[in-house]
Amino acid sequence: MSTNAKTFEERAASEPTELHKNFAEWLEIQTGIKPDLKTVQLVCSMRMDFQRSEENQKHLADRKKAAADKAAKAKAAKIAKAKETLAKLQAEIAAEEATSTPAEKPAPARKATAPKAEDKPATPARRTRKAPATKATEKAPTQPRAARTRKATAPAKATESK
Repeated sequence: MSTNAKTFEERAASEPTELHKNFAEWLEIQTGIKPDLKTVQLVCSMRMDFQRSEENQKHLADRKKAAADKAAKAKAAKIAKAKETLAKLQAEIAAEEATSTPAEKPAPARKATAPKAEDKPATPARRTRKAPATKATEKAPTQPRAARTRKATAPAKATESK
């Protein structure tokens, strides 16, 4: 039932408060429709009871279930459409492959074997030229440098204190 001490009948029998009167006037100004003062009072005082009622909770659950069913149907339709599109594309690809000229098969690979003496060419191998010298090789010293040595340091002089 209600959290208020009064029953619905007792609340409906009570007189509208100043808030109900002000709300009814405000509704008329905003909408141009003059509402019944008793209706405004009942709506204001019983709205939360209605929202908590079993009837309203059942109605909300039914709406939620209907929305979930609608979303599931839309998802299934979307998947079915995507599958249909995929099937069409696969059929197009298969038809295109069937009408195109088949690729030539490559010749079977031979085993790699070392060339035999009789397989070698009879012409002598030609000499290759040396690569021309680069600037880096032209500047290179002809003799290696001597190893570096450290200079001997003079022994530190002792300072006399006076």
